[in-house]
Amino acid sequence: MSECARTHFISNGILLPVNRFEACFSPRSKYIYEVFRVIDGIPLFIEDHIERFYQTTRLAGVDLDSDRNQLLRDIEITIAANEKSEGNIKISVAPDLAGRHNLLIYFTPHQYPTPEQFAQGVKVKLLGAERQNPNAKVMDILLRAETDQLKQLDDVYEILLVDHIGFITEGSRSNVFFIKGSEIITPPVEVVLPGITRKKIIRLCQQHEINILEQPVYQDSLAEFDSLFISGTSRKVLPVKQVDSRAFRVDNPLMRKISELFNQLTQEYLDQHRK
Repeated sequence: MSECARTHFISNGILLPVNRFEACFSPRSKYIYEVFRVIDGIPLFIEDHIERFYQTTRLAGVDLDSDRNQLLRDIEITIAANEKSEGNIKISVAPDLAGRHNLLIYFTPHQYPTPEQFAQGVKVKLLGAERQNPNAKVMDILLRAETDQLKQLDDVYEILLVDHIGFITEGSRSNVFFIKGSEIITPPVEVVLPGITRKKIIRLCQQHEINILEQPVYQDSLAEFDSLFISGTSRKVLPVKQVDSRAFRVDNPLMRKISELFNQLTQEYLDQHRK
C-alpha cells in the first residue's frame, strides 16, 4: 500500500502529482509526522495538530522554513486539489532519495472503525516496547512494522505498549483510558504521545465533572478495571472488549457518555468552520 493516496500532494510548498511522491519520500527508520482527519473538507481540530507538529519539530531540533500560516494554506490547497474531501492527511518531514529533507502534505490511506466495532468493542494485545521520545510524534518505522505484523498474526485491532517496569503506556496508534467505577485513568502525559483526541477527552471530562486521573496503570492490575477504551484521530472513542485473554465490559455508561460528548464536540467544531 502506498504511503500517499489520492491524486496530488505538496512538497515544500509545491503541488505535485502523486506519481512524484516516491522520489520525495524515502525515510530509513524514523521521521517526524502529524496526522489529522478531514470531514466535509474541514481539517478537524487543525489548530491543535499544527501546534503539536511544531512542538515535535522543536523537540527533534528541526528548523522549518514554512510558518503556521503557510502550512495551513498548503493544507487547504491539498484538500482542494484532491477529489474526495473525507479522509486522513499526513504532514511529514522526511528525506527523499537524495537524503534531502522535504516538508510533505498528503492524503494517506486510512481505515476507520466499523459501526460494529464501536458497538461491540475491539481486541488488543500487550507488547513489551517503549518509544525513545514519547512526547514527539516521530514515526519509528521498525516498531510500526512489528506492531502491524502482530495485529495481523494475532487478529487484534491494536497493540498496547508496556514499558520495562510493566507500565501500560499507549497504543501503537492510539492513547488508552481505563475505567474503574466512576473514575477514568489514563497514563501520564510525560510517558505518552499527547494525542489531540486524548487532550479533548480530558478537557471534556473536566468540564462535565467526570473524575479523570493521570497515573500509571500496570499490566498486573488490569483485573481491577471495569472497562477501557482507546482514542485517536481515526478511532475517536473506541471500546476495548479484550486485552490478551482478559475480557472487559463494553456497555459502560461512563464510556458511552464520553463518546457522546466527543462526537458532539466534533460536530460543533465542524459547524463553526463550515464556509
